[in-house]
Amino acid sequence: MNRIVAAQQFRRAVRGILAVATALPFSGVFAQVAPTAYGKVPNARQIEWYHREMQMFVHFGMNTFTNLEWGTGTENPNTFAPTALNCGQWCRTAKNAGFTSMILVAKHHDGFCIWPSAQTTHDVASSSWRSGAGDVVKEFTDSCAKYGLKAGIYLSCGDFHHDGTVPNYEQFYLDQTKELIKNYGVIREMWWDGANNAMNASSFYRITDSIHAIQPLCAIWSDAAGKNRTAEMRWNGNESAQNGDPCWATMDSAWSNANTGVLNGPCYVPAEGDISARDGWFWHSTGTLKTLAALINAYCYSVGRNGGLLMNVPPDTRGRMVSGDSIRVDSLGMWVYGTFTTNLAAGATVTSLHPRGTGYEPANLVDGLESTYYATPDANRTDTVTFNLGSSKTFDVIMVQEVIQLGHRTTGWAVQSSTNGTTWTAVTGATGKLSIGYKWIIRITTAVTASYVRLCITAGNACPALHTFGLYRQGYVHQPTTALAPPSLTRPPRGQGFRVYLAGQPIVLPASFAGKPVSVALLDLKGRVVQQMTVKAGAGASLSDALVLENGVYMAMVRCGADGKTSVQPFVAFRR
Repeated sequence: MNRIVAAQQFRRAVRGILAVATALPFSGVFAQVAPTAYGKVPNARQIEWYHREMQMFVHFGMNTFTNLEWGTGTENPNTFAPTALNCGQWCRTAKNAGFTSMILVAKHHDGFCIWPSAQTTHDVASSSWRSGAGDVVKEFTDSCAKYGLKAGIYLSCGDFHHDGTVPNYEQFYLDQTKELIKNYGVIREMWWDGANNAMNASSFYRITDSIHAIQPLCAIWSDAAGKNRTAEMRWNGNESAQNGDPCWATMDSAWSNANTGVLNGPCYVPAEGDISARDGWFWHSTGTLKTLAALINAYCYSVGRNGGLLMNVPPDTRGRMVSGDSIRVDSLGMWVYGTFTTNLAAGATVTSLHPRGTGYEPANLVDGLESTYYATPDANRTDTVTFNLGSSKTFDVIMVQEVIQLGHRTTGWAVQSSTNGTTWTAVTGATGKLSIGYKWIIRITTAVTASYVRLCITAGNACPALHTFGLYRQGYVHQPTTALAPPSLTRPPRGQGFRVYLAGQPIVLPASFAGKPVSVALLDLKGRVVQQMTVKAGAGASLSDALVLENGVYMAMVRCGADGKTSVQPFVAFRR
């Protein structure tokens, strides 16, 4: 097969993928006519990006070794010297925590390239690391492919080492871009930081066209010049991953409010919330790791506010992510999985004031499928949808999802609860809401117990089109693909042990441990020791009241030397 024929077949395959990605949810052979789209709608790349939800940012380069956030461009290439680079470990960390994609900083503002670039000598090929034969980008993209993660690239638009020293910086930058998108497999995102921007809008128009000619599935995140034409995702205006409330996927051409977006604006460009898991974007030995509560907030205020999450976890000078960081993102993944695995509204009897008819039934909201959805007739922009839960349910999280292929339709909504179906109470935090989009999550400070819940749609650009309504209870469960540390002695059979308390939480120990010194080790779910102590075990005893842990799931490994046995049990640290 010659290259021309192969290229034609590739382009046809890509067009097929894009057509499937933009297709609207199925509405049934005998269904009513589907609602028409309102305003601007996402393209195929944006729909795919939304579904990634959690992406991991990896800042690793010259600054890792100079202890700086912004380098100068004058660094000696030999300063870059990782001692134990392991991109597979990065990808395992991301995969185990539920991330779907990773974006690597291939070049930061200092201009040092962590791949061998034919355009410069300020790169790994000019360093003594691996005798100049190293290529971090290749190891990264190969590892992403191995672990089923989508790979993206951050390539700094500005460059302190090369800007002003090369005759045509736009061509220089384009040539480096082509090296990255031609030689490292499928790249699903290019990330253009607006800082230290050395090019104008027309440069980015041409570079965008070049990228899509080579990698049609590659989405562009941009805060650089010309972003009102090139950006497919936008910065939300802060580095705490906090999208606005509301947060519209549409913007005006002037980019007047990146945090909330602009309802009915001419540009469809959803907000991405970026945050670093620790102080700074690059690794610093004195950096502080953010709390799990901060990371959960980041998820809820980005993914849960009609956007995406980009969380930075920087490798250290070895070229590895440190265990504390891995534990922290593990716990975030456990919260996301444990909270949203079970929809308490599933199986509810669902009714509405204004059903559209066959194919768009209210029950579609709780069938667990994105391919079916609920809609009202075109003339009804407001509605009340009631969920009879069948029994009393307790929840502290609400999630609503709109059919984004049909545009921003609902512009006002609220949620109410009832114990009897006649007397209704507004759910705190779920009143006066405006946007929905891909996903809107509301956490409730005090859990609600109800037998009935209703979604009140109070305003809209067009008739509602929603595919999911969910009620959830916060919790921690690790994804089932991750194995627990193998116990040598599991929880004692009922009636054959005694209860003790670890940081206020009960665990049951074998009766033979009673009154004897025991060593207690708390491990994360991959067997890494988090804390350990030696205490005496007695019925009803508190092994450690002073123990303070971040929210998450651990394994409590209690060993009794005198008895020669070890008990390993799940232990949940969870303070609401």
